[in-house]
Amino acid sequence: MMTKLLEKEEVKIKCPHCTKEVSNVWICKMDSVIGIRYAFLCGGCQKLLKISEQKSYIHSAHSLN
Repeated sequence: MMTKLLEKEEVKIKCPHCTKEVSNVWICKMDSVIGIRYAFLCGGCQKLLKISEQKSYIHSAHSLN
């Protein structure tokens, strides 16, 4: 069973999908068989930016590029 929790976090990056500057990110907490993961979605186009074991996008943003 997977559960989800959505939050917003303010960041300053450029979305690779819509090419707009992203001022906030939707954070989806996913609890699954392999453990808790966080999916980060663009606040504008809601497309997936990344999935990480860390909740903070800023601390894990280095792996985006």
